[in-house]
Amino acid sequence: MMQGFSIIIPTLNRTDYLLNTLKDLIVQDYNKDFEILIIDQSVKEDMAVIAVSKKHEYIKYHHITHFKGLPEARNYGAKLAKYEYLLFVDDDISCSNQLLKEHFKSLILDNVAVCAGGITEKNKPNTDCNTGYFSFLTATPERGFHQKEKREVYHAGGGNFSVKKAVYFEVGGIDEQLTKGAALYEETDFCLRVQKAGYKIWFNYNAHVFHLAAETGGCRVPEIDKYIFSLARNRSLIIKRHLPWFYQITAKLYLLKLVLSYLRVYKSKSIWSAYLKGKREGQLLHATTIKNAQL
Repeated sequence: MMQGFSIIIPTLNRTDYLLNTLKDLIVQDYNKDFEILIIDQSVKEDMAVIAVSKKHEYIKYHHITHFKGLPEARNYGAKLAKYEYLLFVDDDISCSNQLLKEHFKSLILDNVAVCAGGITEKNKPNTDCNTGYFSFLTATPERGFHQKEKREVYHAGGGNFSVKKAVYFEVGGIDEQLTKGAALYEETDFCLRVQKAGYKIWFNYNAHVFHLAAETGGCRVPEIDKYIFSLARNRSLIIKRHLPWFYQITAKLYLLKLVLSYLRVYKSKSIWSAYLKGKREGQLLHATTIKNAQL
């Protein structure tokens, strides 16, 4: 396998943000080769991004119409990647020219397969303190990727993480069963499977990006009912796949508590219906089978 990084950027209707992201990635100070794979699921081809790709032979633009979803886009990019390390970043980030170098420093550590990069939210509070922690009691991933530290963690943030390509394929990539809605917990599930395979997830704040949180485009669910459905569905799969039976009880109760809190705020009976439907569908998903049609 060729040495270097394949940077994979799934995108949807975010031309201006993506162009700025590319400006930062083009100038990386990294002494090995890298490529940038843009997986665009917008309705129309992005002519402005195509123009940039034509100026840099290592930028590969792929306009995709035969599937929709963030997990699918990640897997598709991994399949196309030609280098030994994969770096997944959001299309609305900014970073220094040291991003690749810092991810590389982490991936060559003993038994490390995934580097969780630092993420500072530009327009949202950065409040979590337990960096990359996953509570098995409640099936809750905490972020805290703005903390200035380096250590082993349970999971990475989807907007900035790297992985050895061989390990990505070994564990089956991102589970496309989690694609509905906002693809909640897709990176958490992936990282937990990497750990089950015997590898480490390493957090390196210095492999850092600022997340600009674009207000439009991307992978988002504006309707509360659809969000609750996605929350219940995907969280139910996480509970079923990764938790022992005694924690499954507490995690299901915590999920119910979350949904009731939304009910109190929105006072909509449809939230309860969405929860029941999502929970039922999530429990029917295959806990032992990873769907990766695009890999």
